[in-house]
Amino acid sequence: MKITAVQCILLSAPYATPGDAEQTIHLKSGYRPASFIKVETDEGIYGLGETYAGVYAPETVFELVAQFEHDLLGQEAMDIYALWDRVRLSSYYWGRMGISQSVIGGIEMALWDLKGKALGVPVYDLMGGKVHQAIPVYASGGNNKTFDELEEEMRGYVQNGYRAVKIRINHLPDIAEIVRKVAFCRKVLGDDIGLAVDAAQGLAKTPWSAKKAVDIARRLEPYDLLWIEEPAEVTNYQGFAEIRRQINIPVAGGETVTSLVEAESYLSNDSLDLFQPDASLIGGLSIFRQVAQMCARKHIPVAVHAWCGGVGIMGNFHAAFATQNCSYLELSNLPNPLREGVLLEPLKIRDGKLLAPSTPGLGIHLPDDLVKKYPYRAGTVYRILGN
Repeated sequence: MKITAVQCILLSAPYATPGDAEQTIHLKSGYRPASFIKVETDEGIYGLGETYAGVYAPETVFELVAQFEHDLLGQEAMDIYALWDRVRLSSYYWGRMGISQSVIGGIEMALWDLKGKALGVPVYDLMGGKVHQAIPVYASGGNNKTFDELEEEMRGYVQNGYRAVKIRINHLPDIAEIVRKVAFCRKVLGDDIGLAVDAAQGLAKTPWSAKKAVDIARRLEPYDLLWIEEPAEVTNYQGFAEIRRQINIPVAGGETVTSLVEAESYLSNDSLDLFQPDASLIGGLSIFRQVAQMCARKHIPVAVHAWCGGVGIMGNFHAAFATQNCSYLELSNLPNPLREGVLLEPLKIRDGKLLAPSTPGLGIHLPDDLVKKYPYRAGTVYRILGN
């Protein structure tokens, strides 16, 4: 089965809700892009992948996919590792980490989907087999809202069967406001629901110092948190380690990692209690699995980061179901038609856990009406600084 085309399909869809921090700060248009990657073959079978980098730089992703297509046309589609190595070498001088690796990972994800469809098995079966029947899933939300809106959101998660929630604390003006928000959410959720906080200092214009992060974390220790995420700038590996040594809340991070070198930097500095790889960013499902194995040797669990469209989410989830030390899956609850619109079967949550998918490949497809309904709109890029 030979590869006949590798194309990037850019889409833009309404995202979040009016007044939500994601929209008012980062997505003023109200639309969010997605970069799907489609690998076609001479047997009519196609695979889909996605890179989260396409939310931030969709047109760059488009051009990189076009460049990598030259290395893949006419090649045997089932030889995933050989193809990954081929495109790795083609970008070695200029793209050993960063967006090039994320795009390569999106292509690799599409190849896994294609192979699973061709063989009639879920992708996790191709990666050593399913090691979980279900994995705990947490609702990822809690952006800046009024307390009335926040209470409604938290109660909604519990009613929908979630047993864990993560909230953002990065946009609040001072420590007292951060503590107030966390205390309020803990009270609404009760003691039986897990609560994590995301400091999101990787996106901060002026990231917290280690001293400030320690001060904040110590103030939050009474609220029995699952973890504090990204309490330092993402390449400040020693800062992460310093924070970790001084607080009693697990420290999480790693969602922005795009290479094994970056992953090793976190692990060699003892920076994390919980690693959060994203297969749609880190370089694909195989790199996700390698990083998880590196973490397992240090007795560190992993928790999936997944904030892209449905293709990337399913890529992450299949890698997770083949990963013994995966402890949590992330699921955003912001409205996103490019998530549900590609799923062949709905996600099933029972007792706070996501049940393993069963459809061949990644369990996704690309409906023609989805592409027609949500054409790419120039300028609908997620802008960190909100301008």
